[in-house]
Formats: sequence, structure tokens, C-alpha cells
Amino acid sequence: MTAVPDAARQEALLRLARQRGRTAAATGRASAPAGGAGGPAPLSHAQHRMWLMDRLGQGGALYNVPFATRVRGPLDLDALAEAVTALVRRHEVLRTRYAHDDGEPYQEVMAAGPVPVRVVDATGDGSAELSAEAARPFDLGAGPLPRVLCVRHAPEDHTVLLTFHHIAVDGGSLDLIIRELDARYRSAVEGRDGEPDGADTDAPQYADFARRERAESAATLDTGLAYWTERLAGARPVPLPRPAVPGGRGEGHVLTTPLTPRTLEGLRGAGRDHKATLFTVVLAGAFATLLETTGGEDLVIGCASSHRDRAGWRDLVGLCVNTLAIRTDLSGARDFGQLLSRVRDDLLEAHRHRDVPFDLVVDRLGAAARDGDGNPLVGVTADVLPKPSGLRLARTECEPVDIDLGTAKFGLGFYVAEATDRTGPRALVQYDRGRLDEETARGLLDAFAALLTEAASDPGRPLSRGAADRVDRPVDGIPATPLGARGEAVMAVFGELLGEDPGPDGDFFFLGGHSLLAVRVAERLRERLRLPLTGLDVLEHRTPRALAALLDERAEQRRRTATAAGGAARRGPVRTGTVLVTGGTGGVGAFVLRELAARGRPVRALVRPESAHLVAGEGIEVAEGDLADPRSLRDAFTGVDAVIHSACTFTSPEVDVAAMRALLDGWHQGAFVFVSSVDAYGRPPVVEVTEDTPSAEPLTAYGRAKLDCERMLWEAAGTGGRGGATAVRAPLVWGPHPRLRDQLKWGATGALFQAARSGEPVVLPAAGPVPASGDTWSGAPWAHAAALARALVTCAERPAHGMVNAIGGHVGWEEFATELNRLLGSTGGIRPAATTASVPLLHRHRYRAEALAEELVERPGEDWRSVIAAMLEH
Repeated sequence: MTAVPDAARQEALLRLARQRGRTAAATGRASAPAGGAGGPAPLSHAQHRMWLMDRLGQGGALYNVPFATRVRGPLDLDALAEAVTALVRRHEVLRTRYAHDDGEPYQEVMAAGPVPVRVVDATGDGSAELSAEAARPFDLGAGPLPRVLCVRHAPEDHTVLLTFHHIAVDGGSLDLIIRELDARYRSAVEGRDGEPDGADTDAPQYADFARRERAESAATLDTGLAYWTERLAGARPVPLPRPAVPGGRGEGHVLTTPLTPRTLEGLRGAGRDHKATLFTVVLAGAFATLLETTGGEDLVIGCASSHRDRAGWRDLVGLCVNTLAIRTDLSGARDFGQLLSRVRDDLLEAHRHRDVPFDLVVDRLGAAARDGDGNPLVGVTADVLPKPSGLRLARTECEPVDIDLGTAKFGLGFYVAEATDRTGPRALVQYDRGRLDEETARGLLDAFAALLTEAASDPGRPLSRGAADRVDRPVDGIPATPLGARGEAVMAVFGELLGEDPGPDGDFFFLGGHSLLAVRVAERLRERLRLPLTGLDVLEHRTPRALAALLDERAEQRRRTATAAGGAARRGPVRTGTVLVTGGTGGVGAFVLRELAARGRPVRALVRPESAHLVAGEGIEVAEGDLADPRSLRDAFTGVDAVIHSACTFTSPEVDVAAMRALLDGWHQGAFVFVSSVDAYGRPPVVEVTEDTPSAEPLTAYGRAKLDCERMLWEAAGTGGRGGATAVRAPLVWGPHPRLRDQLKWGATGALFQAARSGEPVVLPAAGPVPASGDTWSGAPWAHAAALARALVTCAERPAHGMVNAIGGHVGWEEFATELNRLLGSTGGIRPAATTASVPLLHRHRYRAEALAEELVERPGEDWRSVIAAMLEH
């Protein structure tokens, strides 16, 4: 073990390095030598932490990422080497070294060169060769190039091991690497010339990610650190059941026990009932296990958070993760369902502040981040392990191979592993031999597996100690009369969101409520009771009895109004079934979810597992899926009456088209609303583009994919019996949402925004003679996200049976740039483009939206100047 003086020295060095990083961020200076795009770049916060650990002698194999596949069949080693070499050439982070200048690290991209494939004959089963290679340390200063080892078991039987360093990749990176190596290897063995499909465009580079993170984090860092400091004040590391055993610190061991498929399905069901993902249920299971084994009621468990839900980062190879410290108060929780609700809410809240680097949080906490034995605040973690992935190489059979490095980043980890082709689902415990002995770890695993099994069949499973009974007291001014159905509904929602039975007169604030939770209470009650209610109402009428009286009054008001109006019918028929929304975490989808909730429609949101926390609206059922997973798309249709398909990769047209095909395979009834784009028009030879204007070349790859998806929709709708089909062509979409802010700052309008923000002249997009009309106007159509959401939901309720436009207005580039300069305080001015050779923002068309004109009428705050100002406030 590390001696005390060494540990103190390491902590001092770590604190000094962090302080330098914070100073650089606060002054806007990247922690790297000066250099623009293409030159030395700063490290991302996550990379900086790993670089520090390596510099302090805590690297070794701990952050190696071995990725092994058993390959049976005719393996072409030359094609494999060619594929890996092309992969490293395309993604600069895979050929980056990490040098430093006066203690400040920076990224330096090295020249691309061939990546060799080392071939050795297996000794026995080959595990010795694989383990030795996987554990071999990297030299970050020399450049942690990926290593490729091929262990030969027989002429057509090999194990291919690629070893990366975690500073360059994460789990999301491996998925992309698998796809690209598959395509490149296939092209090589088939003798095709040129780049495989999708690889002929420039890949997003991690250095740009790091620059962007550093530039954006300085403005929000203090606010985020203040949140985490307050949230974790007084928190202590989890008191593990047994004292640490001598020696073995950092040595990891894994214990497993099987779970039945029924248990896993039951856990998913419990999650659906509590509006939680499987991961959240497993995290709650870890909290419950610790509660029952340690007696601790104020616990902290760490989990990984991905940044890949941001625009343009999904197809990035690099390290895009952060650690979140989930602190949950378990006092008074009587059963697993109550505990799950608390954990879900705490996880959602933590994810709203997920961009704050955890090592800076730890530094701000100081000594409070560790206990007297030096154990870290986040010494326990939990996760769901997906089915392992392996390479896919043409003309061979491939099977993933697990390589255990025998290391442990945490003292204790609780995991649930999905079923594989060879094993069923399992519960796992990984432990640090320096923190626990095997007997204790085995007891924790047994307790964890038993709790999950019982909770899967009965989420109301009591916890090992009961909550104290509450004594409800009458509230002045509200008669102690029976509550009725609405009062019972309010008590039920209080119980679900606050984690305990409030009784008729339980005070919202005394039960742990706050402003954000009041909004969620109001949303859920609006959905269930179909009556108007706001978060302010909840704050002003803080008990179930008072809220029930308010709701009774509003129900009577609605009845009287309807009677006075002669029982006038609502505008058009409204279905009462569930609406499936894809892309619910996106800028458009988030507003669609809000609009559906406001109309009282039950919703199923199809989201990737790592993004499920972002769909926090109540009344929303979460369905885990991905555009690249056709089965999940088809399965999501079960029991829905309409679909609004707003998800889109923007950068992978082939994925978007394949996803549309899978969705249409699952569509059997109800309305189908597809969010298309005005890019599908291409460049028609008219200024005024109406909804019957045909498409014309040239079309962008994005626009062509949208047009292809529309054609597929019309073909599917024509088979009969399915329901109404509508394609809504949208323009630039603006609104106060992180994805939309990203698109404003880094997407099509990014060059204009970045110039204004840096005080440089804003170069207007070229006017150009397209179409040849003599009109000198150049600008863009746009729509407010809320207005577009109203239009989409209306189409789900009353299909347009065809293609329609959703245009909120048009803005000229000169007035747009002028407003950006004003809002950002820029004095750089505006100047026209010097050439029309490159016209990515060339728009001479004006678009008319007739069918949806009523829904797109501008409401207060939805003019383009107001929405741009709102987007720049964050």
C-alpha cells in the first residue's frame, strides 16, 4: 500500500494541478499552449483526471480498455491491419500524445502511420498472452496508439485483441469503432476501392470537443460547483460492512450469481410503473441492499454519465463521460417502491448538473470528500451491463471474449448483466480486495440478488425496517371532511413523488417538496384529472386537502362554463390512446412531450438508455431503444395509437432511413407523423415554395434522406388499414433547450454565432443567384419549437394525410447577425461574403405553411428575437 507521506504528497500535487486547471478555465485560457484548430488542444476534464492519475503513478493497467473477439473462419490479417490503420487515420484521438508545458497537459496529434497486427501462437487456451497484452501499460507522453494482438489457436481460429487507453475511448466509442472496422474490413476483403459508405466525410474530432467543453464550462462552472457543494455537504463515504483487509488495495475481483429472465423482466416492469429505467431500478437495488446491510440512511453511490446526447457528439471517438454522485435520503422509506421513487428523482436532479467535472467537485469539498481512512466519497457504484459486443468481420464467425484485468476503480460495485448467447441474466458484485474480504462480498451479492428477485415480483416489498407512523394534523381553514376522488389522487401523487404517505394534511414543504417537485406534482395531476393546475398552485395550497378543494372548485367552474356555452364540442376529435414519441430528448421532441402532457395525452417516449433521464415529464412511459436498433423501434409500437417520429441523427442518413423502415414495419394503426425538413425540397426554381412544390436538385444528403423517408411513409400508408400519415417539413428550429442552443452555436448558424461571440466581423452568407429571380434577399425560414410541437400534436390528432410545411417565419441573415452582435455585445460589425463559391447557408426561398397556419400563429415570447435572447441566457 502507498505510504502515508507519499499519499499526502500525491494529494498535494493533485490539488495543485486542479487549481491550475480551474484558473485556466476561469480566465478562458485552455490548459494547453496557444494553438488554434489543428494545433495543440487542451485535455477535456475527464482526460485531465486520467492524465493526473498517470502522472501520480496510479495508472498502470487500471485505465486500459481491452476489446477481444474470438474469430473463427478465414481471417485476413492484411485487411484487418488496413482497417485499423484507416480507423486511426480517421479519428485523431487514437493517434494523440499527451505532453505538458510547465505542468499543463495538452493534446498533440501525431502523423498517421500503419498500425501493425502482432500475431502469436497460443499457449494453451491463449489466456496468458491475452492477459499480458491487455495489462501492458501505455505511455501517454509517447502516444497511446491502439495495440492489435492476434492470438492464433488454429489456422482458422484466432482471438483478436485491440487494447485502447481510456483517455481516448469510452463505451460509446467502441460501438462506433465496431461499425467502422466492420465496413472497412469488408471493403478490404471484397477488393472495393474508395471509402466505405459513411466514411468519406470528415469525422468529428475529440480535440474540438475538448476546446468546446473548456470554452463553455467556464461560464457555468461556479454555479454547478455551488450546486454540488450544497448537495454533498455533510455526505460521507458508504460505511462498508467490514473493515478493509490488509493489502490488496486496487486489486479487483468479481462474484456472480444467476438471475432468471422473469426477474429481469419484472425489474423492467417495476421501472415502467415508476417511470424509471432498468438502470434506475438497479441503482435503487444497490441503495436498498446497503440500507439493509449497513443501516445507513444517507448514502452516496456513483454512476457514469455520458455527454453523447449533445448535438454532433454521438459519432465521436473519445472520452465523453463524467461521474455523478447520487445522494439519497432513505429515512422513512418503507418499501422498495418508495425508495425507487426517491432514487429516480435524485438521479434526474443530478443529471441536470452532469456537466460539472466530478474531480472539481471533490476538490471543492476538500477533506469532506474522504473519511478518516482515506476512502473516497464515491467508493460504491452501480450499473447495468449490456450484452458484450465484439468485432464483426466479414466471412467469419465472431464472439466477444471477456478480459479481466483484475483491477477495481471502486471499492464496491453492484451490477446486473444482460443475458448473452451463452448465459442468462446475472447479478454481479465487483470489489476491491483492499476494502472487503470475499465472504463479505459474497454476502452482499446474495443480498443484492435476493432483493432484486423479490422486488421484481413485488415492488412494494417492505424494507428491513419500517418507517415511523405519521401523525396528521388538521390545517386551519380546511374542514376535516372526506377528500373524495380528487383528494385521493392528490395523496397518491404526493406519495409517489415525495416517497411517503402524506395523509390528508401532510405539508408539501415539510415532506421534502421544493419548486421543481411542485411542477412535477402539477403535471402529474393535470394528466390524471384533466384539470388545470400549476406548480404555483401546489406551493400555495400545500396539502392534499387544500389542493383537492382547489381542484373541486376548478372542476365546477369548467362545468358551469361548458353549460353556459351549450356544451360546445372541443375542436376536433381527440384520441385517448398512447402517443409514441421518438427523439423525446431532442429539441423538438422535448417540446412535443410538453404539448402532449398539456393536452392530457398519455405518452411513450422512445429514448436511448443513457438518455432516459432527460424525459422527466410525468405521465411519460419510457421505452429504451435506439435508431440503430430496428427491433427496439418495432417493439415500441405495442399498444400505441399514434406516433410522432422526431428522432434523427442529422449526420448518418443511412441510419435514419433504416430506422424509418423499422418504424414503419411496427406501425399497424393510428396516425404516423414524421418530422421531415425543408431540405427535402432541395433548390426548386421558384422563390415562393408551397406545399405542392416538387423537390429539385441539388439535395443535401440530409435532405435526400428525409425525402426517401417520406416516400417510404406514403408507400406504407397506401397499404391500407394503418391510419393517417403526415410528413411535416420543418425549417431551423429555435427554442430554450440545450440541443437547440447547441445547434445555434455550433450547427448551421455556428459560424455567425462564433464570430459574434469572439468580437470578430460576422461574415454574411452569400446572396447568390439561386434561384435566378433577381430577389436579393438571403436568410432562413425558422419555427419556434413550441409552435412546431403544437403543429405535430395536431397532426397526430387530426392527420393531414400528406406533406405539410411548418414555418413560423423568415429572418434575413443581416438582421440576424445584427441581433447576435447586439445580444453578445460584439463590436466586430458585419461584412458580406467575398465569394459565392461556398454557400452552406444560401437560402433564397420563402416557404408557405397553409395547412398548419393556425397552430403556428406566434404566441407571446415566440418571436425570433425573444427566442434567440432566451437561448443565449443559458
